[in-house]
Amino acid sequence: MNWSNSLNRFLVGAATALVATSAYALPKGPCEKPVDVCCDEPRPGPFAFAYPKDVNLECPADFYVHAAFLVLQAKEDGLDFGVRDSDGTNLPLNHGEILGFSHDSTDWDYNPGVRVGLGFYLHHDAWTLDFDWTWLNITNRQDFGTSSTGIILPIWMPPTTEGSTSSTWKSISAVWDAHYNTIDARLGKPYHISRYVVFKPHFGFRAAWIDQYFSVHHAGTYNGTTGGAVHDGDNDFWGFGARTGLDTEWIVGKGWQLFGNVAGSMLFGKFEVDQHIALAGQSDNLGYDIDYDHYQNVPNFEIELGIAWHKYFSKNKYRVGVAAAYEFHEWFDQFNMKRFFGYTHTAADYQWQPETSARGNLTLNGFSIKLQLDI
Repeated sequence: MNWSNSLNRFLVGAATALVATSAYALPKGPCEKPVDVCCDEPRPGPFAFAYPKDVNLECPADFYVHAAFLVLQAKEDGLDFGVRDSDGTNLPLNHGEILGFSHDSTDWDYNPGVRVGLGFYLHHDAWTLDFDWTWLNITNRQDFGTSSTGIILPIWMPPTTEGSTSSTWKSISAVWDAHYNTIDARLGKPYHISRYVVFKPHFGFRAAWIDQYFSVHHAGTYNGTTGGAVHDGDNDFWGFGARTGLDTEWIVGKGWQLFGNVAGSMLFGKFEVDQHIALAGQSDNLGYDIDYDHYQNVPNFEIELGIAWHKYFSKNKYRVGVAAAYEFHEWFDQFNMKRFFGYTHTAADYQWQPETSARGNLTLNGFSIKLQLDI
């Protein structure tokens, strides 16, 4: 009997020890308090993943609005408008200098813009639906002159008589203006891939209107007549297509977070190009007036990096956030004006050449400050 009681007590003790050991061996949930450990820095975790993002508002109306102020530098290839030669009409062209807007990165002006948007949190699997409108006004101007012995060889002027040396330009200036508008509609799904990283894949549509005006003013002597000449050109584009991308949030804590977003789109659109030359004191047959309309697929790529902070108000009924970011946008083949003229063996001699396009990419880069309200 004593032996049997001892065996029973041993079995009960062993079972108790096993249960206690198993309890400590079970992984803790994300809401359980950590246990005391022997090391100063416990291991990170436990981790959860693939659960929807929640902004944790009380009695939410499930929508948000935002507005951003933009300061972007616009650049475009193909806008060169002259060659400055300090040797005049003498050959060779040893001291040629291309004249345009891109002499230095600081030559391109920074331009103001705005972006406003409205979004909704959908009850279907915590999707989001939002709409953005971006507007930017672009203006750039450059002026160049030359010495008494030098000349400026224009790129956009029509030819003079073959072999003539009667055209001498002494100054040249150019203006490039553009109005940039995009409207985006997208469906997204923000979700945690860990407690401190949120991914939001999205897809939708983009509509764009980019209207450009490029004007070059020449002063000097043309075909033996002193005066001026003006090249005016319009390069207008509209397009519509698909857009997709990925937004990411990297939560630091105390309302702070880092973010990095990428997106790309492919638009089917139409270019409407008009070019005209006006020559002071010259007959109309030395100028030109052309229209060139065509359809084209235009790709667009964009990236955004920044830092954000948010705070809750009115007993967690509202959340206000502010974000600062660097943005980069690339629009391919946006400038489509035509060049019909080129130089021959002498600096002041022109001839007709096969039609070539001054096709160039439009690049936007700069900064944005955004204010957002979640309700």
